[in-house]
Amino acid sequence: MNLSRRMGFTLVELLVVIAIIGVMVGLLLPAVQAAREAARRMQCSNNLKQIGLGIHNYESTYQFLPPGSAFYGGGNLTGLGPGGRFAGAQFNRSHLLVRILPFIEATALYDQFENDIFPTDDARTAPTPGNPNGELLRGVRVSTFLCPSDISTDGFPATVNGIASTVRPSSYQFSMGPTNSLSDNAACSCPLVPTFQVYSQAGTNVDRPSGPFTRRGAVAPTGVGGNPGYIGRFRDVTDGLSSTIFIGEVIGDWSGHARTGWSHSNAWGIYTQIPINWNTRFTSVAAATAAGQTGCEANCNWNTEVGFKSLHPGGCQMVMGDGAVRFFTESIDMFAYNRLGSKAEGTPQSLEF
Repeated sequence: MNLSRRMGFTLVELLVVIAIIGVMVGLLLPAVQAAREAARRMQCSNNLKQIGLGIHNYESTYQFLPPGSAFYGGGNLTGLGPGGRFAGAQFNRSHLLVRILPFIEATALYDQFENDIFPTDDARTAPTPGNPNGELLRGVRVSTFLCPSDISTDGFPATVNGIASTVRPSSYQFSMGPTNSLSDNAACSCPLVPTFQVYSQAGTNVDRPSGPFTRRGAVAPTGVGGNPGYIGRFRDVTDGLSSTIFIGEVIGDWSGHARTGWSHSNAWGIYTQIPINWNTRFTSVAAATAAGQTGCEANCNWNTEVGFKSLHPGGCQMVMGDGAVRFFTESIDMFAYNRLGSKAEGTPQSLEF
């Protein structure tokens, strides 16, 4: 009789072990992914806090809020930055994120904007032997302006003044509040009206009050900042800083304006009139917020891209006027959302809704 001990596994036993391991991985993977997203969201929240603190320090220094963006064809822009910076025709192009650089420990980068001979939109770093043209400043990676969950942080190729360059969008933009700007483009495959009619009404019914930030040329800004004809101050936020959205998340890959680069004057603000995470795509991007959704092309109708968006599941983070960071869900009531976008609507919106 052969009494030798059988060593090893049978094929059936091996398959059972593999199946058990597969089940365990399947159970653990979502938890690992959730933990990673939680860490990314926390870093994103810290970035927003830094930006909010930069805005507060700017206002404390100059007694007004930094204008959202400026692009002015003539005359001088006054009160737009340290020492009158960006006050002449040559330096009239800039963005809120440029102005707060000295207040988020990025003075060296700010100085490169100040010392460049080009308008701010086209400013470059100093030439080096390895890069005789210098680097386009709106292509410089500023980690504070990038959400780890954003898919567009590597930037996009661009030719600027005949020079091959890279532009890098910001993951954050300023709020212009419930500006009623929705319109249709007959060439679009996904018309917004009447789809957005209820959202348009939500914006209109809060009387479009003056609010946090705005872009050049706006007559009645609904955000919390300023333009060449409008400078905002904290005292103007009569609805309360804690009840007014200042800055929120965007996805640069889905926005033609954001693709111009984080410091570009045309990387302008966001309307609370557009639902959070409204599915949008750029012409070269195949997917939107969820599987099966292609979204409206931003290059066809820009209205689709000017809403706050993130890749955090279920909503978007925003920093309020008091510096607190809040997470707003996609299901937020649009009338409440638009009141939070207004700085002087007259009926401050509670965050308990």
